[in-house]
Formats: sequence, C-alpha cells, structure tokens
Amino acid sequence: MASEASIDVQVTGTPIASDSDISHPVQHVSPIISDEIRDISFIILIQIVQLIFATFGIFSNLVNIIVYLKMGFSETSSITLTALSLADLVTELWLLLMATSLRAHQDSVDVLPLPVTIMYLLSTANNAVLGYGSWITAIISVERCLCIVFPMKVKSIITVRRISILLIIVLLLQMSSIIPTYATLKLAYVQSSVTNKSSLAIIQSEYGFHIETITMFAAFTIPSVICFSIVVICTIFLVIKLSQSARWRQSTSNAPSKQDGSMLTKENRVVRTVVMICVIYIFFFAPNVVTLTTMAAYPDFNQADPYLGNLQNICLIVGYPCHAICSAVNIFVYLRMSTKYKETFFKLFCPCKQKA
Repeated sequence: MASEASIDVQVTGTPIASDSDISHPVQHVSPIISDEIRDISFIILIQIVQLIFATFGIFSNLVNIIVYLKMGFSETSSITLTALSLADLVTELWLLLMATSLRAHQDSVDVLPLPVTIMYLLSTANNAVLGYGSWITAIISVERCLCIVFPMKVKSIITVRRISILLIIVLLLQMSSIIPTYATLKLAYVQSSVTNKSSLAIIQSEYGFHIETITMFAAFTIPSVICFSIVVICTIFLVIKLSQSARWRQSTSNAPSKQDGSMLTKENRVVRTVVMICVIYIFFFAPNVVTLTTMAAYPDFNQADPYLGNLQNICLIVGYPCHAICSAVNIFVYLRMSTKYKETFFKLFCPCKQKA
C-alpha cells in the first residue's frame, strides 16, 4: 500500500497517511520490470481498455436490470442474474472512476486530488462488491448443477424466497466484513508542502494497515478463491453430466421422436451456455486468483519489494480491465442463453424488429 506522497497504481487498499510511519533505508536494486513498462501498461490497460469497457458495462448492466425488472421475479434465475447485474454495475462505476481519476504515477503529489481520494475511499467497498459478485456466480453454478442432479426436486429445494434470503445474507456478510477498515479511517484537511494549500485526505489509525489487510482477505481474497474453485468444479461436473445424458438418450432411441430431438437440442444449448458463462468468469478472474495466491504464498511478491514490486503492480493492473470486461459482456451471454430475455429485450429496445 502506498503512502500519500507516493502513489502507484495498486488500489487494492486505501492509500493513506499512517500515524506511525517508519523510515526504511532505500535498497538500490534494479526491478525486474522497469517503471516505464509499468506506466505504459497502466496507460494501455487502465486508461484505455478499462475506460472503454467500464463505460460500456454501465450501459449493458443498466439494460440487464431493466429487462429483468420487466420480466419479473417469478424464477430464481431472474433474481440471481439481476443481483449479479447490480453488483456488476457498481463495479463498473468504480472502475470508470478509477480510469478517469488515477494516473500512472503521482510521486510528486503529496496531497491527492479529491476524485482520487474518493476512489481510494470506495475501493474497499468495491472489493466487497466484487466478492459478492463472485458468490452470486457460484450460486448460479451450483443451482444449475442441482437442476441436472435433482431435476424433479430442484424447484422445492431452491425457491424464490430461499434464494432471495441467501442473496441478502451474503450481501450483509460482505458489507459487514469491511466495517473494521472504515472504522480506522477519518477524513481530515492536510496542508500541501508544495502548494501550501489544504486538501481533504484520508488518515488511517496506527493499526489500520493490519486491519485493512485482514478485511481485504475476508471481503475479496477468500470469496474470489473459493468461488473460482466452485465455478470450475461445477463447470466440469455439468459438462460431464449433460454429455452423459445426451449420449444416453441417443443410445436408447434409434429413431428419436420430435420431442426427444427437441429435448436433446435444448440440453446441448444448456451445455454450451453454462460452459460459456463459466469460462468467461474463469478466464477473466484467473489473473486475480493467481496474483492473490502468489501474494499469499510468496510474501516478497508485493509492491514494496524493489525487485518484484513493478511485476506485482502490473499483475494487479491486469486484473482491473479483466473485471471490466467480465462485467460488461454478460449482456451477450444473456441474449444467447435466454429466449425470454431476448424477447423482452427486443420488445423494450427494438420494437420495430420484433414486429418484423
């Protein structure tokens, strides 16, 4: 985590001034990746790629929310996908704020601009929302597994009431996990030694850094790793189970009826849809999971390390546009996987095409 006087692109935590800063001797070690490459990576990935997809993601998730509100919440899938769209919308708003306010390096700035201060202040909440989105994706995956394993009982196991209560409980747990971090922060006016002007800054208590680390672990790291594993396992299970079901139907009917053929086609579509949803999540969350796992297993892999600092920074940089892309492209998945969504979408936004 960077201090107020030296801000890099790592925003997994809040850059603040500590009540007990300790000076350490500077180690003159050549980094494995230069500062120039780090800054170029930031400009391309954050200020261009992330900006584009975050802007589009805000639009696409607003569309998703409107469509699912129009469809109603008679099915559990509508509730979970609406909750996921809301989580993605919040994430995209924060990512857009990050892309427009943060710069590659601000070493010469001793007091942060107000938009950057707000961005860092909201970063912990955004991490909790990202964790919440991961839990929702895992719930969707498990629900689909239950639909395959218990096709006759799933409607009694997973009801609209139960899934709504589960989503609310998970949300409350995620939000409560970040309370300790915000309890250690306070806003105060700090005078700049460069401009001699006072600006609003975030001040953290003596033990705030350790509390923030624990909070980050509970609100984002644990959900990301656990949910990533659940989605991978569910994806493999679903593909195997549905493929076995399709082969069984083919082997037990030499001349399948029109109804059986339609059912086989529907099953194949479910396989492709589930694989597509899960692969998108797995692919775009893999960089974060690998980075977080490496940071936990190898403590020297951190921003303060003179040799690996820039490498760790770039790994974190990659994660942000990946989140933006993952949250933005869901609309295409929904259009493909749900006939009802597609019909409602065209009814709301393309009525002329629907009539044609």
